[in-house]
Amino acid sequence: MIREMNVKEVKRMKKISEDPSHPSNVPVIFIYDQAREISGKISINEWRAKKEEAKLLNELEIKLYRESIQYYTNREFSKAEDILLFLISQTDYTHYEYVERLANLYRRQEKTSKEKELLLKARKNIAAFDASEALIKRIDNRLEKNATFTKTGPIIHIY
Repeated sequence: MIREMNVKEVKRMKKISEDPSHPSNVPVIFIYDQAREISGKISINEWRAKKEEAKLLNELEIKLYRESIQYYTNREFSKAEDILLFLISQTDYTHYEYVERLANLYRRQEKTSKEKELLLKARKNIAAFDASEALIKRIDNRLEKNATFTKTGPIIHIY
């Protein structure tokens, strides 16, 4: 038997169906593994929270990197080195901008063994992520320059 609903019943039904706290109304995101099988799921609210956390971490990285550049330009190399080492360890040697800046700092201070060690770790970690061949080639070129720098001493350009 079909009966006509009054306005109060319709409003109450809308409230129930729009209630985001109801478990069946919260959208989920499926997480897939490398074999393209579902390995788990998270709610859209959890995903948003993780995304916000990642955004805050990214902003912190940017602020720290800018601060390290400021120390670098002010010739406060030990402070710049500390910040860059922290950023590199946090990103597991995969952000080449940080690695390159620290390698420049080591080159400027003629710490060629530290520069070489840094570049080799970065190359290993970047290669593990199947990163761009151009980036690996760039590191290789820098390692070659490091070997030349070590053998012949510093190259000084006079203009």
